[in-house]
Amino acid sequence: MEDNKVLLSEVFFYSNKRQCLPVVGYRPDALFEGQNPDEYWGITFADCSVSEFDTWSTAKIKFTFQDSHYDQVKEGQTFQIMEGRNTVGVGKVIRVVNDKDQ
Repeated sequence: MEDNKVLLSEVFFYSNKRQCLPVVGYRPDALFEGQNPDEYWGITFADCSVSEFDTWSTAKIKFTFQDSHYDQVKEGQTFQIMEGRNTVGVGKVIRVVNDKDQ
């Protein structure tokens, strides 16, 4: 079942773009490499270890609205983390997994 999938990812948040570190439940949009630049996908941070800005951390990310997006991303694909039209960070997909397997 698709809704149990998560993106194991590395994420990097810019200190000059956000005042607070992201926490579980944070719901920005994402713009994936190779994706239509006008088509943002909603994501939700299901788990994250972000403890400081301007450094790489790990996160489990779920698509907020469309399970079909899991089939459209691949390992190594990069993405921008968006708040409105502002890029507040970047990420890279490590792999797509079933959450129960983690």
